[in-house]
Amino acid sequence: MSWLGRIEEACASFIERSFARVFPADLEPAHIARKLIATMEAKTSHEGDRAIAPGRYIVRVNAGDLTRLSAHREYLEREWAHLLQDVAARVSIEFENPLQVELVQAPAIVSGAVEIATEEIGVPGRALGLRVIKGVPQDGFFALTGPVTIGRSRQSDIVLADPRISRQHARVELQPAGPVLRDLGSTNGTFVDGRRLNGTLQLHSGMVVGIGNTMLRLENVPA
Repeated sequence: MSWLGRIEEACASFIERSFARVFPADLEPAHIARKLIATMEAKTSHEGDRAIAPGRYIVRVNAGDLTRLSAHREYLEREWAHLLQDVAARVSIEFENPLQVELVQAPAIVSGAVEIATEEIGVPGRALGLRVIKGVPQDGFFALTGPVTIGRSRQSDIVLADPRISRQHARVELQPAGPVLRDLGSTNGTFVDGRRLNGTLQLHSGMVVGIGNTMLRLENVPA
């Protein structure tokens, strides 16, 4: 059987066992499961005879969909991770970091839609930065090469013309484990994947930072 055939066989069997019987009237968890497998397959790189895939997967859904799935959240995250592990083992895929699946809210996603992001670590020839996905400058990209302050003030490193953003709103610092976001006592707060930030939070590729009416997504892009 081909590599793709083995993936599909393992995926179909696991989904029937873990999701279709538990959610007989709602196939969305199964749809997400298939999308996770497709993402793992698309993100798998080959180094010699090794196949390596990202280990962290962020499942981003609309607020209403997250509310509907929240009662089964831990079960779903665990079973999705088991599915990825099972399929990867069958086709000899290794994970570059500890396997984790996290279900999060993303306000920019419409109801019924799903977006899968992966954490990319240590990728040569790529730059880490924040991209404006809502607000101005439209599609603007701010590279993170050191600590940056985000705000409305012209003294900020990233200046955003949004009246709901404080003059000194938030700060991103680069730590060995990755970028860390801190709210600077802003009036309207800082949100990550729809959740209000309290204290600090380590950011991962694909996460969406909301400040005022502006949304910025952490991305790894070609340098």
